Amino acid sequence: MDDGVSPEVREKIDKHREGRSEHRGTLVVSDAEAYVGDTVTLEGRNLPENADVDVIWHTAEGMWGVLEANEVVGAQYQPRKEQLTSVTTDENGRFTEEWQIPEDYGGEHRIELRPKGDEESTLAETKLQILPWFEIDRTEAELGEFFTVTGYGLGPNVITNNYQIAWDNGMVGIMTGVQNRGTATAEVRAVGPPGKHVLQVWRNYRGVPFLQNNTQSPFGPVAGGRKSSWTVEVTEPESEPESAWLDPMWDEGPLSVHLPDIDEETDAELEISPTSGQPGTDAFITGRNFPADTEVNLIWHSHEGHRVKGIDITPVPMPEALPTVTTDEDGAFQVEVEIPTDIGATRPITAEIDGKSVAKAGFMMQPKIETFSPTEGPVGTEIEIEISGVGWPTYGNAYYFVYDNKPLGYICGLEAAVNRTVLQAAGEPGWHFIDVYPSFFQVQEDEPDFELKPHLSYLDNHPIRPLPAAHFAFEITE
Repeated sequence: MDDGVSPEVREKIDKHREGRSEHRGTLVVSDAEAYVGDTVTLEGRNLPENADVDVIWHTAEGMWGVLEANEVVGAQYQPRKEQLTSVTTDENGRFTEEWQIPEDYGGEHRIELRPKGDEESTLAETKLQILPWFEIDRTEAELGEFFTVTGYGLGPNVITNNYQIAWDNGMVGIMTGVQNRGTATAEVRAVGPPGKHVLQVWRNYRGVPFLQNNTQSPFGPVAGGRKSSWTVEVTEPESEPESAWLDPMWDEGPLSVHLPDIDEETDAELEISPTSGQPGTDAFITGRNFPADTEVNLIWHSHEGHRVKGIDITPVPMPEALPTVTTDEDGAFQVEVEIPTDIGATRPITAEIDGKSVAKAGFMMQPKIETFSPTEGPVGTEIEIEISGVGWPTYGNAYYFVYDNKPLGYICGLEAAVNRTVLQAAGEPGWHFIDVYPSFFQVQEDEPDFELKPHLSYLDNHPIRPLPAAHFAFEITE
């Protein structure tokens, strides 16, 4: 068998497997603890001479466990290993190699040396502990802008994958590095009054800050020896903040698991373009391979039900939402439609002939700000906010409102096609900010506790699909 391993090295491997090797090699790392981005030195000794050796990194792969793209089970991790590099020992069986810690989860990792091409033998091994750390993109921002906090080396265990961000000693929300191999990004508003403020990162598996993190925690301080709090400066804005806007949204498609079964299998094909957007989007529905010169009813489906009341959530047809079309002599049609206002996530569309569905497609409904009024007024002014396109699955149906970086409460995407709430304007004269973040309505696993908290790392760590946040600015007048 030619596997690239020299006969001399193969003999040493065979002796090792048979328990007759004279020694195991030695591997040491210059630092027992390090941060993502640090450079460490690996030193191998007592290894086969002039041998090619693979350096293997043992870690984890994380993802959200979600049932049927709806019920969030919790953070799930599987073992993962990858080859860091290959080295060649010298005539004394030694090597020295510098290596930069990649973006990966925190905690203990095993580094293993293997003969090149051999996946079963271990020549030497050592361990390295990755410590979490955080950085902030700037320490000064105009009122209404955002500070970006990035965390590295988060997770994967229960204790270290739920961090909380506080503004002026009030909790804003949580961040986690379940996805992206322990890296997470959160944006925090620069809220007033202008002047100095304190932004701090805490840690606790229950989803609220444990105030002994940096003094008496058995798990050590939040970020080892690095900063986890910053004094930041909020300055007067040069122009009026934008009154209402959503994060940019992505092109995406429907989730097939949320499309209903059709009644009859045929060659008919149904598609919609674009495949995602907000209520009011202009779209084209195209059909092919239908019977010629035949009337086809296009049926839009909403979802109805209620978790709290124990009513199953199922697709419900809305026959009046889309038109009826007639195919041409080739059994094709195309019709322009306006996407109706409805709850978010996958919106099934079926094509029916004589009351039986023969083809299906889907549209991914995204959120839309319908109303934000008024935009100014004295303390006590009632602020009406309406948002459509909020989804029904648990990963996306509870949008959480934060007023001046203080969590207030949530809305539920199952209550109506347009989610309406009325808030009271509060605070000193000047600009105040409302941010509406995705959250998790339910998570089956109790620990760590991600439920019903503003998810600040929604940008890169929300399950199933990216969701936008909504942002508002209100001016309190004298």
